[in-house]
Amino acid sequence: MAEEKVFTVNTEPAVKLTARDIDDIMCTALEGGVSFWCDEAKVVGKYLGGFASDQISRGGKLLLFAEHTPHELTLDKFLDGMRKYISDGEPVTVDADGNIDTCDIDAIMADMIVQYAVFGEVIYS
Repeated sequence: MAEEKVFTVNTEPAVKLTARDIDDIMCTALEGGVSFWCDEAKVVGKYLGGFASDQISRGGKLLLFAEHTPHELTLDKFLDGMRKYISDGEPVTVDADGNIDTCDIDAIMADMIVQYAVFGEVIYS
């Protein structure tokens, strides 16, 4: 089996996310977390995985529409959103090696991560 790419979120201490972690968080966000403010989510270009939630970890882009205005989400923005989420003291379970337990990230938390990523702050609550 090929070794999975790991992305580092520059927090203190550093947090590591695998592509699967990002896919899991994005799936949670798109299947309910962002639905109260996001009118539509569109893949930019072709699908890089089986689902829209797979785009970000593979370097793709999503357009998330809030009040019919598109907001671009990329891997860099997602990682920055995660950094802001953690830096603001929001809850996240991290093991001794810096790996996040995505099983603890619910729809509200996934929504906040995405809002930090696309808006720089949580504006819809």
